[in-house]
Parts: sequence; C-alpha cells; structure tokens
Amino acid sequence: MSLNVKEIASEEFGNCALLTTENFEVLVTLDYGPRIVRAHKTDGENLIYNDVDPDLSINHGHKMGITVDRSTNRIYCDNSPVRYTPEADGVHFFQTITEPAQLEVAMDIIFSDDKDSFTVEHSVYNKSKDEVKVSIYTETPFRNDGFVFIPQNVIKDPERPSRILTLWEDCKWSDSRLFIGDEFVTVHAETADDGQFVDINKLKPRLKIGVNDTDGIGGYIGDSGIFIKKYVHNRAALYPFYNCSAFATAHEEFLSIQTTSPFYLIASDESARHEEIWKFAENNKTIVYNDEAAIEKVMLK
Repeated sequence: MSLNVKEIASEEFGNCALLTTENFEVLVTLDYGPRIVRAHKTDGENLIYNDVDPDLSINHGHKMGITVDRSTNRIYCDNSPVRYTPEADGVHFFQTITEPAQLEVAMDIIFSDDKDSFTVEHSVYNKSKDEVKVSIYTETPFRNDGFVFIPQNVIKDPERPSRILTLWEDCKWSDSRLFIGDEFVTVHAETADDGQFVDINKLKPRLKIGVNDTDGIGGYIGDSGIFIKKYVHNRAALYPFYNCSAFATAHEEFLSIQTTSPFYLIASDESARHEEIWKFAENNKTIVYNDEAAIEKVMLK
C-alpha cells in the first residue's frame, strides 16, 4: 500500500491535505477541522455533501464533536487550524481546544490493503488535571438523492423490550421521509409521484431519529454509490441520548448518518477513541428505502 500526502490550496475549503493511495482519494481541511470533505475510491464519485460557507457552517464534510457528560450541547472541535503527521499507513490530524475542558482532539485516517474500505479513528486526549466524562460524536453528510439506513437492535428477548427509537422534539413520527420497518429505520429524501427523489427537503423541518444500533453499522444508498460505516456498539456501556449509538437525519439540504461512542471516564493524560470503518461500493441497481431485504444484502457485503 503506497500513500501519498500533499498539501493543496482548495478554492472551496482553503488549505487541505490530499491523501491518495492506489484505491482511494481523501481530502481533509487544514485551516479548520479536521473535516473530511471528500472521500471516494480512485475511480469513484464523492458522496460526501459539502455546503461551502464563509462562516464555517456545520453543514459540510465529515466531522467529529464531543458531548460532555449528559449535556445535550456538543462541543464542535473543528473551527481551529489543524496540524498533521504522516505515518506509515495513514495520517494523524490533531488540534487542541481549551474550553470548557482542556481536550486535544485527533482524527486518524488509516489505510490497509483492503480495496473497498479504510479506517477513520476519532480520539480525545485529556490534557487537564481532572478526570472528564465524554462521548465522541461523528456526523457524515450525504447528497439528497437517496436514503440513509440504520438497523434496529438484533437482540431478541421476549420478556423485555430491546429496541429503542428516539425522535427529536422538533420532528414528527408522521414525517413522510421516515420509514420504520421490522429490521431497519430509513430516512430518505422526499419523492415525487414517479418515485424520483426531489429537492424539496428545504421546505420541511429537520427529521432526526436514533436507535440502539447493536449491529454497529449504518449507511447511505444513493444514485451515485453506496457508503457503509461500521463501528463497535458496546452493549454493556452507557450512551448519550437515551442510550442510542446511531442516528439518521434529513436536514434541509442533505442527509446524514451520525454515530457516537459510549461515555468514557478519561483520566488526566489518558485518551478515548471512536473508530469507524468506511466502505464504498457501486449502486448497480436502484434500491428503494423500504426494501429491507435489499438493504440487508448491502449491509452484509
């Protein structure tokens, strides 16, 4: 596996690091971030949504954040300059924040010989003298030309409830973009009568739903390709937002998948991490948002 790292000046995103291998091309912001604003196979198309905004809108690029204790207020750690260190099999991106806790955040992009996937590792280092309780949060946005999916809990127990669905206060169960099946929850762009996706999400409020994703997987299926992320869901740990670890969202102009780590107690000079494996594939057939059998085949590839 041969990795090339080059700094480029992007008209849209400022200074960036361009990572290329035989199989992938990844673009990461350096003036602020780290945010992954482009990621695709060498011969593929970028699926990550970007909304270029001079005020550093949170809408574009894959990003990470931190939830402190049970606070509903996330600390976004991506509006400061980024430093990076090339390594043997990837690149280590990092920056330091000081408020409300002295935490250093880092994102490692790690490549292997796998032609279809690579790893994105999100880390938090506690540089304070006190123990801190945090959860690491990530969001990956996609175009409004398909749907995002998250599986429901696969643990079966006839004596107790096992599936959790959480809906944000400004959202509605009756939203036409939401499909709740027996195995999956999907959130899709609005469709016209002919089944084609149409860009009218901006006429609707946000839709966000969470699940206790014990499979540790979520994805996007669109006209331009398929994206799947995998992570580890710890069934014995406590997660924020009513113990949900994955979320599917329809914003005004894009769809997104979010995942979160459990809460970690991080001692001084210690760290915690949240790892995702990103996999890319072609969408050779049109898969509809309520075809659970087809979604399961994609998920198991």
